[in-house]
Amino acid sequence: MNTLSIFVNNEVVFEFNRDIQLEEQQLAFLDKMDTDMSKGIKIQGELVENPDEQQRFTFVAMNLVKGLQQDNEAVISSSCAYLIYRRPGLIEVHVNDSEKGVAIEFNDESLN
Repeated sequence: MNTLSIFVNNEVVFEFNRDIQLEEQQLAFLDKMDTDMSKGIKIQGELVENPDEQQRFTFVAMNLVKGLQQDNEAVISSSCAYLIYRRPGLIEVHVNDSEKGVAIEFNDESLN
């Protein structure tokens, strides 16, 4: 299966099928997520008024982890869908506790 793997502190905690096809309504929801984020987001307590693409990915990944902690399937699914549709080559998200809070790293497919 072609998956997006979510790692927390170096352990796989969730895998999402990257081959999923979203319906028109679901795609519209991803656009709404972008619209909402364009109004500003908070990343680790800091307001980002005009988030760039990378900041949006970070914000969505943090919400994904929160969704996993709360076993919230809607947040998990929408977050994963956002990440794979907005960053099609994404295969891994690594979230690790660090001295400065939470470190998030995105790994894309190699272009070999």
